[in-house]
Amino acid sequence: MDERTQKAVETVGKLFGGNLPKTGAPNAFSEASFGHVYGEIWTRDGLDLKTRSLITVAALVATNKPEELHIHLQGALNIGWTREELTELMLHLSYYSGFPNGIEGAKVLEGLFSETD
Repeated sequence: MDERTQKAVETVGKLFGGNLPKTGAPNAFSEASFGHVYGEIWTRDGLDLKTRSLITVAALVATNKPEELHIHLQGALNIGWTREELTELMLHLSYYSGFPNGIEGAKVLEGLFSETD
């Protein structure tokens, strides 16, 4: 396994418990992006993993991508973001990305909590 792939595996382990979540994307997309996204982008100097996770969640709320958001909210919880912090993020984002996007993000978050409660 090359260094980039090893870093990607380690990052995915921290975020998702070692298993790359099923996104529904065609295999060619997953294979092409895995090492680059998780082995190069997520591991760059300058931002820690927890900050990158929050940025990713915010971007997915702002662009209204609920399926990917669900995956990355679980990752955010896995690395230490709290229910209260993520709920506050949804409210904050409502003012900057539009209330419909913030509400959808809050729905995805509440759905995730109902799965785990």
